Amino acid sequence: MLLSGCVTEGTAQPAPTGDVVRSMPSTPPGIRQTDDNGVKLPFTTTFPRRWNSGNDGTAYEPCNGASPEALKDSGLDVSSAEDAAAADFQTARGCVWKYKEHEYATLSQTVGNADGLDAYKEQYSVSVRWQGETSLGGRRVAIGGAPGGKTCETFVASGSAIVITSAYFPASAPPIDEICDKAIAFTRATIDQMPR
Repeated sequence: MLLSGCVTEGTAQPAPTGDVVRSMPSTPPGIRQTDDNGVKLPFTTTFPRRWNSGNDGTAYEPCNGASPEALKDSGLDVSSAEDAAAADFQTARGCVWKYKEHEYATLSQTVGNADGLDAYKEQYSVSVRWQGETSLGGRRVAIGGAPGGKTCETFVASGSAIVITSAYFPASAPPIDEICDKAIAFTRATIDQMPR
């Protein structure tokens, strides 16, 4: 409630009249908003520890790995980029985009530290249904997904981290092979940006 023409007790000064406008900073002070190359993230992060000891094994930033053209070619809404992290100091660092033509369908790409692809596959042998491997850009790429046939993921080693690209179709899911084709195509479009 805004009071007009009142005197503030003890100061004998009139209170402000009209609407009071407070400007909020567009970027939280002191929170990093760029990748290791100085390129701005496609959103404003509020997490001071978005980059942390659980995901610093590669300089690759998934949010900036794909060009706007590659995002469009993948059927993604460029403006839908959101932080994959739901909390500060989360191990997964990356982005989630929405597909333009499929309601609720998303593609995410994240990084998290790991001791190589073989160790990662062994560690997640219970929760990931491994479907095989392929080679993209001369690099080994594992393919897998969650049980249920609505998600397909690719896994690529980058430095001492793994880059995971995940295509997810919760409703009216196409066949799993088509979902995997989307994850593989996006990995192909970004793999040259991932340090070895």
